[in-house]
Amino acid sequence: MSDKIDQASDVSELMRCNAIAAHYVNAKLSKDKTPQPSGECRWCSAVAVNDAVFCCEECARDWQGHNATKQKARRIAGG
Repeated sequence: MSDKIDQASDVSELMRCNAIAAHYVNAKLSKDKTPQPSGECRWCSAVAVNDAVFCCEECARDWQGHNATKQKARRIAGG
């Protein structure tokens, strides 16, 4: 009976280690993803009010979608 318990413990430990590793990978990937505010929209180059990063919510969503696709392609390529 102890063999099954040991196996279950090993599987549980492996799952926990994989979850921790995935957390650190996601944290590293999302660390530097938002550009710094400059007063100019990072997506369409229009004037952004109050030194915002984007001029509107639509540009922010478009940039985030583009950036997510680019990151996914980089992960698939192994970079």
